[in-house]
Amino acid sequence: MKLFNPTSIMEFALLLLIVIPLIFLFVKHFVFVSRHLPPGPNLFQVSGYLHQLVYKPHIAFNKLAKIHGPLFSFSLGHQLVVVASSPDIAKEFCRTNDRMFSGRHLSYVYHNLPGANSSSILLSPKCDELWKMQRSTAQTSIFSSKAMESHDWKTKVKVMEMVNYLRTKEGEVVHVEEIMFAALANLISSVVTSRNLFDFEGDQAIDDYKVMMDFVNEVIEKAITLSLVDFLPILKGIDFWSKRKAMDINRRIKLIWGQIIDERRSKGRDNPNNSTQDFLETVLAGGALSEDQIGNALMELLIAATDSTTSATVWLMVEINRNQEILSKVREEIAQTVEEDGLNESLLSQCQYFQACIKETLRLHVPAPLLVPHRAIETCKVNNYIIPKDSMVVVNAWAIARDPNYWEDATIFKPERFLDSKISHRGTHLEYLPFGTGLRMCPGSTVAFKDIQMLVGSLLHYFDWSLPNGEDMTTIDMNEKYVTTLKKEKPLLLIPKSREHYIVE
Repeated sequence: MKLFNPTSIMEFALLLLIVIPLIFLFVKHFVFVSRHLPPGPNLFQVSGYLHQLVYKPHIAFNKLAKIHGPLFSFSLGHQLVVVASSPDIAKEFCRTNDRMFSGRHLSYVYHNLPGANSSSILLSPKCDELWKMQRSTAQTSIFSSKAMESHDWKTKVKVMEMVNYLRTKEGEVVHVEEIMFAALANLISSVVTSRNLFDFEGDQAIDDYKVMMDFVNEVIEKAITLSLVDFLPILKGIDFWSKRKAMDINRRIKLIWGQIIDERRSKGRDNPNNSTQDFLETVLAGGALSEDQIGNALMELLIAATDSTTSATVWLMVEINRNQEILSKVREEIAQTVEEDGLNESLLSQCQYFQACIKETLRLHVPAPLLVPHRAIETCKVNNYIIPKDSMVVVNAWAIARDPNYWEDATIFKPERFLDSKISHRGTHLEYLPFGTGLRMCPGSTVAFKDIQMLVGSLLHYFDWSLPNGEDMTTIDMNEKYVTTLKKEKPLLLIPKSREHYIVE
């Protein structure tokens, strides 16, 4: 996720970093000096990193960690930010003292969103009973092994819809990120509501999922990204923009999900004889959530299923296609899993080299470099330092995944490092945290991993890919940009060509 809103922070940079903090400077010194806060940069040192803190915070934090150590802190206005940059320190926050740091640090916009605080599955401010209930519902209907197995056929159908659409675009330039987003959006929507969000056919299809993708990015930008009022609570009394943004998000969520919710309420399920309930039916049957709360939960699931996973699929396509030797190995493995009706997801999971490529992509291109910020729900001691209540705690998963102390040739794409390795994507090893770990680990990590392997496996198996103008794949631009996740700076534009031998009707 993106920590800081560029517009608000850059506009009020002097106000935030110089004028107002001076008022608190001496008070903070006398209040906190006895608390033994973790070391870190002072006000003026932080201002020197302002541009990177806004646009590339994972890199700025990594540089500061090299100066101040793997556990450091600094203040932005009224807010204390604590950063963990090593597996040992991450363990303190996400394992040893997991409960104490299980809160979420969310924007004031999010707190103004009707029903958000009482309907969140992933972003709930605290791990209370309502959060446990919502999480349990999602686990049963979406994330459990039984649920995933029951949805395998839906995954296959949605992936083949994407494949068939791409066959109509043979020889044309396609925007890979947009195609991945649309496929993933349909996957999660079919699982949670038994409905598609998009139709891959028709002249309007591309425009529809472009609009949806832009809105997903906008929701993350407005509802999760921190702005000036989050660092200076004194401004809450005159903060009208946060409420306005929240109302705009609420209105657009209703446009997306309102009709689907109303239809389900009035008509029930299309197939009443099916004993498997989807997520929407389960929450409606419970009767405890309002339309706003249900809409928020559905939107949150859509964002979780598309944002970081889309980024991961794009980077995986880049890394594999840039190296013909790797591409050949992956295709040879995948070809052995094909059945008469197409790729088999369970057999794909046995493709060790392909699995290693996915893991390596999630290491080198961590989708959410700083995960989602934690919040200290109580004052706690970590490594003999005091972490005050309500501190924002950030785990720099990007820096940890590139630390040469734990990874040989840390900046090079080497899938072989994961062959015969016990390191998994489930947060069991603290040097590898693509989905986080502990209480607030992403509950959909296994679903995401399976979706990545099915989508990219299909793209590689059914199509050959080339760059426009016949450019060599090794020339693909590898620069990154930190938006909502760590994306390619330039969009991945490729031309598909069907591998005729592998066409499945």
